[in-house]
Amino acid sequence: MSKHVQAGSVLDISVVIPARNAANWLDGCLRSVIAQNPREVIVVDGCSQDSTVEIARSLGAVIISDDGRGLPAARMLGARAARADLVALIDADVIVPPGALEHLMDEFESGGFDGLQFGLVSEPDGAGYWGAALAWHHNHSRVRSWFGVSASLMRRRVLLEAGFDESFRSGEDIELRIRLEDAGYRIGVSATTFVRHRFADSFEYAQDQWLQDGSGLARTMRKHPRRAGWLAFLPLLATVRGIVISLATAPKFLPYWAGFAFHNYRAMCATLLKLPPNGLSLGGNAVWLAAARIAPMAAGLLFWAMAALATSPDRLGLASAVVSAALLTVQLGMLGIGPATLNLLPAQQDGGRTLIPASMAAVVFSSLLGAGGLVLVTSFLGSGVGTAWQDPAMTAAFFAAALLAAVAFQLDHIAVAQARADRALIRSLVQALFQLGTLAVFVIAGYREPAAVVAPVAVGALASVVFGVRQLRRSDAAPDWTRLNAREAVKVLGPGLRQYALMLADRAPGYVLPLIVAAALNTSAAAAWYVVWMLSSAIFFVPQSAGYSLQAAIAADTSGPQPVSRPGLIRRALQMSLFLTALAGVLLLAAGWLLLPLLGPRYASTWVLLPVLVPALMLTCVTQVYYGVCRSTGRLAESSIVAITACILALAPAPAVAQQYGLTGISVLWLAAQLAAALIAAGRLHRFARRRPPAPDSHASERTAGPRTHGVPAQ
Repeated sequence: MSKHVQAGSVLDISVVIPARNAANWLDGCLRSVIAQNPREVIVVDGCSQDSTVEIARSLGAVIISDDGRGLPAARMLGARAARADLVALIDADVIVPPGALEHLMDEFESGGFDGLQFGLVSEPDGAGYWGAALAWHHNHSRVRSWFGVSASLMRRRVLLEAGFDESFRSGEDIELRIRLEDAGYRIGVSATTFVRHRFADSFEYAQDQWLQDGSGLARTMRKHPRRAGWLAFLPLLATVRGIVISLATAPKFLPYWAGFAFHNYRAMCATLLKLPPNGLSLGGNAVWLAAARIAPMAAGLLFWAMAALATSPDRLGLASAVVSAALLTVQLGMLGIGPATLNLLPAQQDGGRTLIPASMAAVVFSSLLGAGGLVLVTSFLGSGVGTAWQDPAMTAAFFAAALLAAVAFQLDHIAVAQARADRALIRSLVQALFQLGTLAVFVIAGYREPAAVVAPVAVGALASVVFGVRQLRRSDAAPDWTRLNAREAVKVLGPGLRQYALMLADRAPGYVLPLIVAAALNTSAAAAWYVVWMLSSAIFFVPQSAGYSLQAAIAADTSGPQPVSRPGLIRRALQMSLFLTALAGVLLLAAGWLLLPLLGPRYASTWVLLPVLVPALMLTCVTQVYYGVCRSTGRLAESSIVAITACILALAPAPAVAQQYGLTGISVLWLAAQLAAALIAAGRLHRFARRRPPAPDSHASERTAGPRTHGVPAQ
């Protein structure tokens, strides 16, 4: 017999049930708990407006009130009032089967646990769609193995020591689990003792669940950025997994995942937007921007895997070449406006109400011109991507993808300049969801033409732009679109064009090399190259994000002609970039080794390129930090020369190298180009650290002397 079973079979345990307007469920929950014969049952009422209190009183429970402070506070009030050494936290929507509590106590003691959750078997509280979908989701979810507190047993001492963060209104269980694990407590989920977990059968209830989940994840990410930053991808991963399982076993639940993903990220966005007025730090801004770049690339792996399985290599190769052409058009059409925004926006006394609309209008106009010019040139050349324009659907998808991706890219620069790269991450996740969903629709509908791969890219970019404009409207410095005019747009072009050569030379190899491969080899080789290049590009965004964030941080620093913090900023940016890129590179090698063979032998053979590309990515850490310093301090001529040199080294020999040595030769060529640029950049950074840098010229920075917080004007 358990030491917690008293004479007369009374379990020496206090059961705490938080309840607010739970009259529909509380009677069944309380009766199932009382049947376990615990020492006491405490119902913590959250200012219920129904008969919750009357039901609890009629069944003999101890009743206390949390004054409407929420679940975390209710659970802590119950734990403080408890008299037993063990506390069972049971939600009102749970039914405990006969004998289950004693069985869990035995497992708790024999395993030496500090916290142990019942296994959960979810069920709908009705015969409708939404309750069944929620129950199906939770019964098939991997998070069933995560310790939570909807039905758990804990030592009262541990609960009082660790405690819930009462500032949370939801998601407190994930946050508590992180702290319990960090403190070394033993926690787990029972694999043998289960309770019934009920879900209400209405869309409103499901929506509330999703919103609470998204908000709780965001709060946890903010409080534990290193441990919980990956939770930003959890709804996306759950959605992808859920769609796959639904397609195989329960297609009727596919609509559920649209609501799940949308409302999770809606709540996550709303919570993350509530940042301190001074925005993110240099490191935080860089990490968020890197995540914003990597998130769609991670989803892109699934996207291109689906495309590779659904279309022939020739069609996929042509589609990948068109996507590369669209992304190249983005770089051509930006005209340096994005990098210039990082310098200009922090200096705006109005927070950018005029600058932001002007910059976006300039990007739209120049991108349209760039897309048209690229179509004309490639049509004249005829081979490779030029053959794609014979399909009107492909041409329309290309123009849409190029234009919308350019606007989305400019929104990223605006977010970084405002020290709010978290917004870019949220938009990237929205973009990835719409992109994957559109491709899935085409695949299910049987449309397998190359345009079926390009069109989802445009749809994802459209979703990102719509969401980004909405973010700006809700910000403290909402753009004034009524001030938009040609004169303001021209003002933005001046500083942008001065950075254009650097930006174009830095980005061109990434977008031109797939086109060269398609023309010099064949579209099948282009498809194989694009997949491995896409994987590598996800890592490249880490050093690039560090460079951009460093540029924005230096531009916002007005403490003098040589700010004391500048050497420290450069050092931190370089250290962070090298560490994160090295870590990401190791993960890339492992992921490529596991995933590329799944796409087929043609793709599996490209893994050998990754050990060449990863060292090249490490070299870009030095180069991108150097470019960030140069952009913010007016050294545009020298940095442009370095970038152009690397660009020529990577592209000029590429056609001949591709024909002679194939994809391996292209990879080695890119490594050599990055090595040359990194050696020059390292030498220049070393000299910058030893001498006083010149004051930035008026065109490069155009800063004002007013006080500002990091990345945004002082309010």
